Amino acid sequence: MFKRSVFFVSLILLISTSVFAVIDEIAIFNEQIAWSTLDASEKATNYIVKNVKSAKSIRVLNKVEIADFVKKTYKDRTTDAIILFGYLPETIYEPGNNQKDDSLIEKFINGGNIVVNTGDYIFYVTKGGGKNGENGLKTITNSNFDCILPNFDNYIYKPTAGGRKYAPSLPDEYNSKRPMKKDQIDADKNWEIEISFGTATDGISLVDNQRDLLYRLFDPVVVRSTKTGGRFVVLRQTPRVAPDRGPVISEIIDNYFGLAANTPTALDQNDKITITWGNLKSISR
Repeated sequence: MFKRSVFFVSLILLISTSVFAVIDEIAIFNEQIAWSTLDASEKATNYIVKNVKSAKSIRVLNKVEIADFVKKTYKDRTTDAIILFGYLPETIYEPGNNQKDDSLIEKFINGGNIVVNTGDYIFYVTKGGGKNGENGLKTITNSNFDCILPNFDNYIYKPTAGGRKYAPSLPDEYNSKRPMKKDQIDADKNWEIEISFGTATDGISLVDNQRDLLYRLFDPVVVRSTKTGGRFVVLRQTPRVAPDRGPVISEIIDNYFGLAANTPTALDQNDKITITWGNLKSISR
């Protein structure tokens, strides 16, 4: 009886840390921004601080404080989150992509935590401007992902069913200059699309070196590591005015991550744990 009880408790702990993603602590960095304004980022920040209910704490941190936050939380066995406004603090990632595997930002993601980026291209802008470039995303995620598209302003994005359900503040139509590409993520065994909240309305045919390529373009989107459970979220990556940023970030945190963490039926079909709650109850008997 004792052994079965210990097994039951251990399995519950495993599921809670491996599958669900309720956010414990949130750090917001808006000391420096890109593809936004200080006023707009402050308004979005104030909205998030005032309206998010599912997180234990939300703090606005400067570049020194956010490094301390990462050191404290990246391996504390809870799911924590950082929200960025298009600027990656140099205190958690050395500009120029010289830190291949030991940066604080990569440790944070590999610890099963979440990075949310809105505004400019994720991990691109840092001290010195666009010093990380498109290789910032590639280096930090050890992938071949990029958010580069020709003629990006021509594409109209609309909420998916998930977007309408979890992020109702997404506009009916909107722009994304730097979306994630489904084909790149699908081709990488170490990452998967957990959920897309918005997409270009159709597959988009692009001509590149005489080859016709079909992309599915996602923004907002949650991309999840299949190895560590860490996530990054690309959200409204556009230089255009986007007053919905605060509400959409808040809704994704509360309605998606918060709900998923408290709803047994939210187990993702791609997760490796397939034991049902009924089976768990039978094990405990």
